[in-house]
Amino acid sequence: MIVPQIDYETLLKNAIEGDADSQCTLADIFADDSNTRFFDLQQAVHWYEKAAEQGHTKAQCMIGSCYSQGLGVDKDSEKAEFWLQKSAEAGYAEGQFTLGGNYFMKPDIVKAEYWLEEASKQGHMEARTALRQIRELM
Repeated sequence: MIVPQIDYETLLKNAIEGDADSQCTLADIFADDSNTRFFDLQQAVHWYEKAAEQGHTKAQCMIGSCYSQGLGVDKDSEKAEFWLQKSAEAGYAEGQFTLGGNYFMKPDIVKAEYWLEEASKQGHMEARTALRQIRELM
């Protein structure tokens, strides 16, 4: 698959015009700490939230993770769970895995196992490993 290259200005223009994929891609750029030119977690949060509000499942997962870990925003477990739940319920495997991990840390093993199982059904390898470890503990 050939991915077309898009320049920053075009990506920014598309994001400002409301394209959720562009907003999420722009957020990914701002969240990449290896890219010192663009690294800005507050900008990443801004664009993830814009895309998440439009139902972009990856962005919902990412903004949930930001709130969960306090990356670019203050930690807020309610907002984290809200966004991760949206992503997970929409079927995004990484969102299911992340939500399962959050439930495991609460701990709510029943919910953790459920969401890890859902991610595992989609082939998410880390979810399969985590699920196996949980079941070994029980």
